[in-house]
Amino acid sequence: MRMKCTISYDGHLFYGYQVQPGQRTVQDELERALKTLHKSKERIPVVASGRTDSGVHAVGRTIHFDTQLSIPETKWPYALNALLPDDIAVTKAEAVDDQFHARFSAKKRNTGI
Repeated sequence: MRMKCTISYDGHLFYGYQVQPGQRTVQDELERALKTLHKSKERIPVVASGRTDSGVHAVGRTIHFDTQLSIPETKWPYALNALLPDDIAVTKAEAVDDQFHARFSAKKRNTGI
Protein backbone atom coordinates (compact mmCIF):
# COMPACT_ATOMS: atom_id res chain seq x y z
CA MET A 1 0.00 0.00 0.00
CA ARG A 2 1.26 3.49 -0.79
CA MET A 3 0.77 6.18 1.85
CA LYS A 4 0.77 9.90 1.13
CA CYS A 5 1.54 12.12 4.11
CA THR A 6 1.54 15.85 4.61
CA ILE A 7 4.36 17.03 6.84
CA SER A 8 5.66 20.25 8.30
CA TYR A 9 9.01 20.95 9.87
CA ASP A 10 11.13 23.63 11.49
CA GLY A 11 14.36 23.54 9.51
CA HIS A 12 16.61 25.40 11.98
CA LEU A 13 18.47 22.28 13.08
CA PHE A 14 18.38 20.36 9.79
CA TYR A 15 20.95 20.25 7.00
CA GLY A 16 18.14 20.23 4.45
CA TYR A 17 15.58 17.63 3.49
CA GLN A 18 17.61 15.01 1.60
CA VAL A 19 19.79 12.43 3.37
CA GLN A 20 23.41 13.52 3.73
CA PRO A 21 25.94 11.25 5.41
CA GLY A 22 26.81 12.42 8.91
CA GLN A 23 24.23 15.22 8.93
CA ARG A 24 20.78 15.53 10.48
CA THR A 25 18.14 15.73 7.73
CA VAL A 26 14.37 15.54 7.55
CA GLN A 27 14.40 12.51 5.24
CA ASP A 28 16.76 10.68 7.59
CA GLU A 29 14.46 11.28 10.57
CA LEU A 30 11.37 10.15 8.61
CA GLU A 31 13.05 6.98 7.38
CA ARG A 32 14.32 6.18 10.88
CA ALA A 33 10.80 6.52 12.31
CA LEU A 34 9.36 4.28 9.58
CA LYS A 35 12.09 1.71 10.12
CA THR A 36 11.22 1.58 13.83
CA LEU A 37 7.48 1.43 13.16
CA HIS A 38 7.94 -1.41 10.66
CA LYS A 39 10.36 -3.23 13.00
CA SER A 40 12.60 -3.54 9.98
CA LYS A 41 16.34 -3.96 9.55
CA GLU A 42 16.11 -1.91 6.36
CA ARG A 43 15.06 1.70 5.96
CA ILE A 44 11.69 2.42 4.40
CA PRO A 45 12.41 4.85 1.51
CA VAL A 46 10.50 8.13 1.58
CA VAL A 47 9.92 10.23 -1.56
CA ALA A 48 9.20 13.94 -1.18
CA SER A 49 7.59 16.50 -3.45
CA GLY A 50 10.82 18.47 -3.35
CA ARG A 51 13.86 19.30 -1.27
CA THR A 52 14.81 22.16 0.99
CA ASP A 53 18.20 23.59 1.87
CA SER A 54 19.77 23.78 5.28
CA GLY A 55 17.73 25.80 7.78
CA VAL A 56 14.62 26.02 5.56
CA HIS A 57 11.17 25.33 7.06
CA ALA A 58 8.26 23.62 5.35
CA VAL A 59 4.49 23.59 5.82
CA GLY A 60 2.30 21.24 3.84
CA ARG A 61 5.14 19.25 2.22
CA THR A 62 3.95 16.01 0.58
CA ILE A 63 5.79 12.70 0.94
CA HIS A 64 4.97 9.10 0.08
CA PHE A 65 6.22 5.67 1.06
CA ASP A 66 5.18 2.07 0.53
CA THR A 67 4.13 -0.08 3.46
CA GLN A 68 2.73 -3.49 4.31
CA LEU A 69 1.37 -2.29 7.66
CA SER A 70 -2.40 -2.08 8.01
CA ILE A 71 -2.72 1.01 10.17
CA PRO A 72 -5.88 3.09 9.62
CA GLU A 73 -5.21 6.35 7.76
CA THR A 74 -6.27 8.45 10.75
CA LYS A 75 -3.74 6.68 13.00
CA TRP A 76 -0.65 7.14 10.83
CA PRO A 77 0.04 10.72 12.02
CA TYR A 78 -0.15 9.59 15.66
CA ALA A 79 2.09 6.57 15.05
CA LEU A 80 4.74 8.55 13.20
CA ASN A 81 4.63 11.65 15.39
CA ALA A 82 5.28 9.45 18.44
CA LEU A 83 8.59 8.42 16.82
CA LEU A 84 9.59 11.71 15.20
CA PRO A 85 11.44 14.60 16.88
CA ASP A 86 9.38 17.64 17.89
CA ASP A 87 10.58 19.69 14.90
CA ILE A 88 8.82 17.39 12.37
CA ALA A 89 5.07 16.75 12.31
CA VAL A 90 2.90 14.52 10.15
CA THR A 91 -0.37 16.44 9.83
CA LYS A 92 -2.30 14.13 7.48
CA ALA A 93 -2.04 10.66 5.96
CA GLU A 94 -4.03 8.91 3.26
CA ALA A 95 -3.76 5.72 1.25
CA VAL A 96 -3.24 6.49 -2.43
CA ASP A 97 -3.00 4.59 -5.69
CA ASP A 98 0.36 2.92 -6.33
CA GLN A 99 0.82 5.26 -9.31
CA PHE A 100 0.88 8.33 -7.03
CA HIS A 101 4.32 9.95 -6.78
CA ALA A 102 4.94 12.83 -4.36
CA ARG A 103 7.24 14.62 -6.78
CA PHE A 104 5.77 13.81 -10.19
CA SER A 105 2.11 13.99 -9.16
CA ALA A 106 2.53 17.50 -7.68
CA LYS A 107 0.11 20.03 -9.16
CA LYS A 108 1.66 23.15 -7.66
CA ARG A 109 4.89 24.22 -6.01
CA ASN A 110 5.16 27.10 -3.59
CA THR A 111 8.60 28.63 -3.64
CA GLY A 112 7.73 31.14 -0.93
CA ILE A 113 8.77 34.04 -3.13
